[in-house]
Amino acid sequence: MARSLDEDPLTLAIAPPPDETYEQRQIREAAEAEAKRISDEIDEQIRRDREAEKRKKKPVKLLLLGAFSLHLAELALRYNVKARAKAGKRRH
Repeated sequence: MARSLDEDPLTLAIAPPPDETYEQRQIREAAEAEAKRISDEIDEQIRRDREAEKRKKKPVKLLLLGAFSLHLAELALRYNVKARAKAGKRRH
């Protein structure tokens, strides 16, 4: 059994009142336009945040195995500290 558009709860909820005046309609449409503008701004900010997240450099992960791994881990730690120090100098 199909419902008509007149019986759709969402359509009924967002429909303007039947006795709406011209001034009330203007106010309602202005409020809807402002809500749409704010929604579009939020969507744009979300899009920019996602793009910025994609551009971030991903960390490199290493799996070190064996007795030599302790020395390699120390070298990797030193390299990471030096790389971060260089990045900090470039920011300033």
